[in-house]
Amino acid sequence: MTSRSPSLRKTLAPSLALAALLMAAACASSPTRPPVSIGTGQPRVDPVTGEEITDPSQIAEETGTGAFGKDDGGLTPDFMYGRDVKRAAVLLPFSHPTANVRAEAEAMLAGIELALFENAGTDFLILPKDTAGRASTAEARADEAIKEGADIILGPLFGAEVTPVKNAVTRKQIPVIAFSNDRTVAGGGAYLASVMPEEEVVRIMGYAASRGIRTFALLGPDTAYGKQIDTAMRAEALKNGWTVIGTSLYDPAASASTQVSGIARLINAERAQVGLILPERGNKLLSIAPLLVVNGVDPGRTKFLGTSLWDDAAIWREPALAGAWFAAVDPDNMTAFKDTYRRVYGRAPTDLAAAAYDAAALAVTLAGENNIKHGGVTDPDGFMGVNGLFRYRLDGTSQRGLAVKEIRSSGASVVEKGVTRFPPGSS
Repeated sequence: MTSRSPSLRKTLAPSLALAALLMAAACASSPTRPPVSIGTGQPRVDPVTGEEITDPSQIAEETGTGAFGKDDGGLTPDFMYGRDVKRAAVLLPFSHPTANVRAEAEAMLAGIELALFENAGTDFLILPKDTAGRASTAEARADEAIKEGADIILGPLFGAEVTPVKNAVTRKQIPVIAFSNDRTVAGGGAYLASVMPEEEVVRIMGYAASRGIRTFALLGPDTAYGKQIDTAMRAEALKNGWTVIGTSLYDPAASASTQVSGIARLINAERAQVGLILPERGNKLLSIAPLLVVNGVDPGRTKFLGTSLWDDAAIWREPALAGAWFAAVDPDNMTAFKDTYRRVYGRAPTDLAAAAYDAAALAVTLAGENNIKHGGVTDPDGFMGVNGLFRYRLDGTSQRGLAVKEIRSSGASVVEKGVTRFPPGSS
């Protein structure tokens, strides 16, 4: 599996509609310039299902056997031989012991394949490698990728894998675009492609402040995620001179009634309008929101605020959440991607599949510019992907142009779109 690209499978190539979505955003301080597409503009031509294949190099690619370039260890298919081929190693946990993780890895690989279908010509190759979710294995796969001429690493998935991978490729100055949301592993040549919880907090608090809400509180799970949101909330409030009246964290496996009543007392004692951040999902959120109302929290005075965990139609009918705001990727950018992914693979994409698509499309773009290097990845103008506008900071974290949605009786509607250009200068 690790010696050939799976991107040329016998399947109908998806439409090229997404190519128009992937454009670099121009810097506001520089002269206006046309957006630059993420991708080479040379979509691959793939055999149609059932089509007779008679060319030996096609057979080799489809079966994983047969004629390959003879002087590079058999890594390059014949139809790419003699070209200036750029290679992206894909490090994901395909054999992880947890079925859900294996499924996520396959969904992400599908997103990467789709990006190649949409954007890559015949001079870009992916090298999928199984990390099994183990740091030591991820490091070994990174070593292999270096020997096989990888120009960029897409992955790994878990934070514990990122540091050994970036350490393995540091001397070669190979960028690592990882999919962890643990910002402590960012930097040192590793860039985090996931939508960071901190970015969602910054977005939703900024929107609330623009509507006159500058006092905040948090009720969330006593988990790494809940603490991550709390830290981000306090940092953003300190930066802007806003007020935080308190945080209450509950055991995610137990009732949150005690914590709900405690945070309700704090909110009800406030004269100012409060923005209450609820970083929760599903049934837990559906039990907490009405319980807050029962404890005297008036949604007319207290605005419930959420993260992208709320981008779930199953929670939008809860009356206590009516009028609540949450940060999410702009749906305008996702619609075509979701439709094409579902048509090609017969299932809906995961959030990380979209992140993987953007990472691969970015790699293809930089390859076309002969700019797969740290300076290319951290272009301050940023890029427009299916997850909206994004750019990588020098510290390895990402900045995003997220939208804000409001929950209404008809569903969740965008009340403020994400920005399409970043301000001038570095993030």
